[in-house]
Amino acid sequence: MADVRPFRGIRYNQEAIGDLSLVVSPPYDIISDKDRDIYYNKHPYNVIRLILNRPKKSDGSENERHQRAAQFLERWSKQRILIHDNKPSLYLYRQRYLIGGDYRECTGIVARVRLEDFNEGGIRPHEEIMPKTFSDRMELLKLVKTNMSMVQGLYSDPSEKLRESIMAETERFPLAQFQTFDGMAHDLWAIPDIRFIEKVSSFLRERPLYIADGHHRYQTALEYSRIARDSDDYAGGDDPRNFIMMQIVEMENPGLSLLPVHRVVTGDMDIELERLEEDLGRYFAVKEVEVPKGARSGQVLHLLNQMEIVGKSERVFGAYLGKPQVFLLMSWKGEEDVKNLIDGDRSDSYKDLDVTVLHSIILGRLLGMPQDRASVEESMVFTRDPIEAVKLVDEGAARIVFFQNPIKPHQVRNIADDGDKMPQKSTYFYPKPYSGVVMNRITDW
Repeated sequence: MADVRPFRGIRYNQEAIGDLSLVVSPPYDIISDKDRDIYYNKHPYNVIRLILNRPKKSDGSENERHQRAAQFLERWSKQRILIHDNKPSLYLYRQRYLIGGDYRECTGIVARVRLEDFNEGGIRPHEEIMPKTFSDRMELLKLVKTNMSMVQGLYSDPSEKLRESIMAETERFPLAQFQTFDGMAHDLWAIPDIRFIEKVSSFLRERPLYIADGHHRYQTALEYSRIARDSDDYAGGDDPRNFIMMQIVEMENPGLSLLPVHRVVTGDMDIELERLEEDLGRYFAVKEVEVPKGARSGQVLHLLNQMEIVGKSERVFGAYLGKPQVFLLMSWKGEEDVKNLIDGDRSDSYKDLDVTVLHSIILGRLLGMPQDRASVEESMVFTRDPIEAVKLVDEGAARIVFFQNPIKPHQVRNIADDGDKMPQKSTYFYPKPYSGVVMNRITDW
């Protein structure tokens, strides 16, 4: 189902830059204002100036920072800070990292992928997008006409038909190699070999792709391609504006991690904690977890370890209600099918998600929090850092933390196959492909 093509990537010129770790960055949507300043200061040619240009007090409009990004891109190309590869290639991008003490490797194929409407079924999303972010990314794309960050897509290959060919190519010396400050090692290969390209293209032509990360980037590029169809210079179906740069990763890849996103309740709700514990007992077997004395970090990690163990066989959540040294472990009683308790005309795969149960039953029924998107985001903080979540409660900035185990990749696939969407901030795929490793100019082949 996926139309996958090679392309001539734009890359940083290592002869001009030296250490590439100084000029790349994570995707724009996980970079705070503080982080943006850090990347600005790393190097005058850091990609942050392209993907998330810093506003100035003298700016007359929000769009001026995007205009600066386009000017930087043009100037760096003329100065050969950025160079255009000569041969159309598929790229292999490997990230090696440690997580929880485990060493992992995640290798993906970087290619141009034909954009299509989600209702066609070849490209499948699993979450909604935010209109403001979409508008901002559209204004940037109109000016830079370049994909500077990759959409991350997944394909299923349980028989590992592609893995051997991919691993064989990674035996060659990488085109680029560097290590970022977080300890992650990055390797990039360009594969112009026609046989390899045809094997990958033929394999993926028979399969759908699932968007893991980059829904805003995909939707922006799709809308831009629709606009391009009305332009005088539109070149038909193979116009490069009909494609987007995507890193395509095997869904079954053990190096692909899915991390949980925890919920911190911050809203001004009238919450009686003792009553809440009693109410939770209607649906869950609730017990206090004895945590070790000492640092908060050790206590939180102890709770998460218990959740991981219990979660192998049953639905479980954790909670911290602000009582010193008291953490709760909440296991679903199983007296009633959870799907019967979730309101609305949604798919079974949606109703069976832990995050759905958390939102619908705990936050909705027991806390009375309205479940429309605006209300949830107004009353919640979403964080991947469980220690930060507990700190917010200890400092009085929040009332309660609810912890959850990570969603599984096959659940993402099931939701997308059913044409449904997960609650906001349900997934956090890791590692995320860095911006600036390779870029895709959408004005030519």
